[in-house]
Amino acid sequence: MMLPLDETLLRSVNGMRSPALDPGAAWLSEWGLYVGPAALVAVALWRRSRTAAADARDGALVFFLALFVAETALKPWLRRPRPTAVLHALRVLGPTPSPRSWSLPSGTATACWAVAAWVWLRWGPRAGMCAAIFAGVVSLARLYAGVHWPSDLLAGALVGALVAVGVHWLSRWVELGRG
Repeated sequence: MMLPLDETLLRSVNGMRSPALDPGAAWLSEWGLYVGPAALVAVALWRRSRTAAADARDGALVFFLALFVAETALKPWLRRPRPTAVLHALRVLGPTPSPRSWSLPSGTATACWAVAAWVWLRWGPRAGMCAAIFAGVVSLARLYAGVHWPSDLLAGALVGALVAVGVHWLSRWVELGRG
């Protein structure tokens, strides 16, 4: 089901396309989801502590679990067509997704917001806000590229945050059991 506001917002953001923004948006849309896990590993290497290593390990788990939930569990069940399969005259940035590729929730947004929520929970609001801004920019790049509906991105943010909170609670419960 497509919401009327979805098409309006998608066409508005997609209509802002510019040669100056296209290269950065294309990179963010295609590769931005990998920045979070790479940053977790970089912080663990920089801090050189068991806690940072555990946070990076569990953050990678959050990333992959969020992608699994979005791509393997939810998308095939919800089966929502991408905008590229429904709308005409949409300017797609980068490769056009297959018509058999489902859109809800956005796997990219799910993974980015999962890492952002994880960073917020583990390293506090200052680092979390930076991660959340980055997740928002990557999500916006998917809209700018014309490959997701706005509600796909919101659903991805919600699913990603829920996965992060679930893993956070589980890891705290395991830590309490060891103590």
